[in-house]
Amino acid sequence: MRRSQSSRVGVAGLLALVATYGIGRQAFGLFVPTFRDEFGLSLDVLGFYASAAQAGYLVATVVTGVATARFGPRLPVVSGCLLLAVGAAMTASAPGPILLALGIVAAGTSAGGTWGPFSDAVDVQVPASGSRRALALVNAGSPVGLVVASVLVLVAGDRWRAVWWAFATIGLVAAASSWRVLSPGAVGPVRDRARPPLRWFLNARSVRLLVVTLGVSITSGAYFAYAPDTAQDAGLAGWIGPAMWVTLGLAGAAIGVFGGGIADRYGLRGPLAVMLILVGTSTGMLLTPGSVSVVLGSAALFGIGFTTGFALVVMWSQQVFHDRPTTGFTLVIVCSAAGFIVGPSLFGLLATHVGRSVALLASATPALLVALVPPSRADRRGADDPDRPGAA
Repeated sequence: MRRSQSSRVGVAGLLALVATYGIGRQAFGLFVPTFRDEFGLSLDVLGFYASAAQAGYLVATVVTGVATARFGPRLPVVSGCLLLAVGAAMTASAPGPILLALGIVAAGTSAGGTWGPFSDAVDVQVPASGSRRALALVNAGSPVGLVVASVLVLVAGDRWRAVWWAFATIGLVAAASSWRVLSPGAVGPVRDRARPPLRWFLNARSVRLLVVTLGVSITSGAYFAYAPDTAQDAGLAGWIGPAMWVTLGLAGAAIGVFGGGIADRYGLRGPLAVMLILVGTSTGMLLTPGSVSVVLGSAALFGIGFTTGFALVVMWSQQVFHDRPTTGFTLVIVCSAAGFIVGPSLFGLLATHVGRSVALLASATPALLVALVPPSRADRRGADDPDRPGAA
């Protein structure tokens, strides 16, 4: 039986995000203890590595917005997957900290080429009835990638370089899949490629969205970079990091794929606030990381909050910027990248000079604060509401 267009685009997007997001952007934390031991790097230096990768992601996101409007989604997505493959290969073969840093930055930068173009591809290649389903499926690639990375780490044991060679292979497979599925030419109406006025970017609706995105990204960036290392530093065994990421990925994927249905039934306001609270609370749980059950519970709650929360943010963006989805979502990604730059550096500096407890509290706070910021009234309705902005 031939798969629907929403499934084809959604699965291709899931695979691309497995490679570039789940692996390239978020699996770094799995290797912090290994990199500390093998290369003699401190927490604050590794925090700057993670932040540099997010800065590369930010630059790539801006470039991707322009490239997608001109060349369509295929070129930036395939380029991003190939960059992940190159970065993973550099990391796998790194003899010292310099090549290691370059590989990590390249792998993290790769994610900037994938999510935005898939937002555009879904808008153009998928019927409106299946768009939220496809977006939720694409978004699930992030936690699935963490599961894949964690299983590889558990199977490989101390052979961490072999894991990064496997990452490079996954990047090549994702590139081939995206090349086959995505539109080869420029997509979207002409207005999507025109320059919108400043008030289109910054208004009462969009500012709420951007503030929430920035806050949850600061917390998430710190969690992804340092949660496994925090657990191991408390005396738990080395397998706890991969176990956390498997738990995070499975819990996130299990609930995150229903993000579209949740938004359709309950709207955005209540579910999003719950997910933001889960992200902040799960980070705070690491204040007492000596128990395996507490640590795995933290990972599960974070996986649900992060994956479903960002799926809801994507849908919120589609409503706020419904007339130029790629341009608007690029702005959202820029705010997310800024948060992921601040989060690891903030945690690393505070943990090194003040202590992990202070670092954890400071990292958990932004997500809890932005949970108090609701979408504007026009953006709280479900997809089936005929009065929703952008509805047919």
